[in-house]
Amino acid sequence: MLLRFCNLCCKSVDSSFVNVSRHYVNTAATSARRKEQLHVDATEAQNKKIPIILTRRKEYNFYKGQMYGKKEVIPLLTKGWSHRNSRGDHFFVYPYDNVLSYTIIIQKQYQFGTFNDFCLDPSIITQLENLNIKDPVEIQQMGIPKILEGHNTLLTAETGCGKTLAYLLPLINQIMEWKKIGQRNRNCPLGLIVTPTRELAVQIALELIKLSKCLGIKTKMITGGKLKRTILHPPVDNVDILVGSFGAISKLFTYGIYNRNFIRCLVLDEADALFHHTFEEKLKVFLNKLHIGYCQEFDENGFPKYVQLILASATVPSRLKNILSNIVNVDSVAIVQTEKLHKILVPQKFIRMGPSEKPVELLKYVKPKVANREPVIIFSNTSGTSYWLTLFLNECGINVTNLNGKMPLSIRMGKYGQFLNGHVMVLSTTNAGSRGLDTVTVNHILNYDFPVDTADYIHRCGRTGRIGTTGDCRVTNFICKQWEVALVQKIEKAVRKLKPIPIVNIADPNKELEMEDEVLGPEDYEEPIIEDVDDVDNIPY
Repeated sequence: MLLRFCNLCCKSVDSSFVNVSRHYVNTAATSARRKEQLHVDATEAQNKKIPIILTRRKEYNFYKGQMYGKKEVIPLLTKGWSHRNSRGDHFFVYPYDNVLSYTIIIQKQYQFGTFNDFCLDPSIITQLENLNIKDPVEIQQMGIPKILEGHNTLLTAETGCGKTLAYLLPLINQIMEWKKIGQRNRNCPLGLIVTPTRELAVQIALELIKLSKCLGIKTKMITGGKLKRTILHPPVDNVDILVGSFGAISKLFTYGIYNRNFIRCLVLDEADALFHHTFEEKLKVFLNKLHIGYCQEFDENGFPKYVQLILASATVPSRLKNILSNIVNVDSVAIVQTEKLHKILVPQKFIRMGPSEKPVELLKYVKPKVANREPVIIFSNTSGTSYWLTLFLNECGINVTNLNGKMPLSIRMGKYGQFLNGHVMVLSTTNAGSRGLDTVTVNHILNYDFPVDTADYIHRCGRTGRIGTTGDCRVTNFICKQWEVALVQKIEKAVRKLKPIPIVNIADPNKELEMEDEVLGPEDYEEPIIEDVDDVDNIPY
């Protein structure tokens, strides 16, 4: 009997031991499966990360959602680019924007879902429908109400987002109302639009003519040419809006060809270029002769007493207070700014190389694009380099057109038009081609010379990825000199912090000379009159 119980005890002990062993084995197996699943999940999470910076060295990769601590040292790939052994290295930067619902917030705040909500003249709405322009974009939702309310306004937003339409529509609407109030003499415009370059002036004039077609508004474009003939034999026209480059406009008003007494809206497009210190005194003299008010007031007939000031730019003018401090109360300027300002909006590639390697890399880059009929803009810092690139590529069998600020107007005439109309696939240019031009067909930008100013870099990159551009857009940058590496380091650091690109300028005497020729163009060519805006081959670019 006792033996029976002993055997039972042994069986119980054995079975307990077996159960414990099985439990341990199951637990160990479960733990192993969990570890394996965690590893798989981590790998999948890594694969799903959205890249912002990609390099050949994985430790320098940076992804969306990744953050650096306040005291943490930010790793920069470009810190090693000061050494000559870094040649051949490269990295990619992709667009970053943390404000995903910003447009929805704007729509809820302003509730301008259509152009009808702005209470514009019905004929303007009809014209927009004829041009297949349907819904207002972000900068238009924010800016149009401010301008219609009569505020002095600064429109600062990313390139190619619709700033031109944001000020043209309220300008047209206001002038239609002002024309009903009183009579004016000839050569007395109500609106004045000033630009830094003639190509931009032509572009704005064309857009204005298209928008105001059949609305009874007369637009005239002044961009240089034989101004002496104009001064000796002045035109006598009914003109509502005058569009022109700064040099030509200021000269014609100085000689009294046009009367400034009836101007009630002044637009400075690409204001940061117009506020360049080279032209500070001339611009101050010009603005002081216009009575810009703190806000719009009206006389007994409903006609405005003062001039409304509108500034538009893809970069915030750094000399805003210097220029306007003694002309208008700077606090009166309502700043309308988008969240994407100064941020990278299209994929970019930065390549470290030596100066002697640039021509070979240029050919490797351009030849496939031309073979596929893909337009390319090549930027350089000086007119001499721009000319050399044109000759070099033409010798290599690639048809190139050249545009720079030192070209006489008779030669410059039609250069941009050849590229815009698709007759030539490559445009070699300086900063003369970087401001405001609506190059919607361009998907590829190459900075053969990296600009000395990050503001110029932002404007150059803005020639692609615009509203209406289709296909994959990208920017390629050749980095050679030490100061170029220093600027790229600032850009990389800003991207890793998810902040806008800082506006940094490295002094270069060539930049000032180039800018001067762009604004004050030579007087050796008579500007043709735009008659048919639909005939693209005859548009005087």
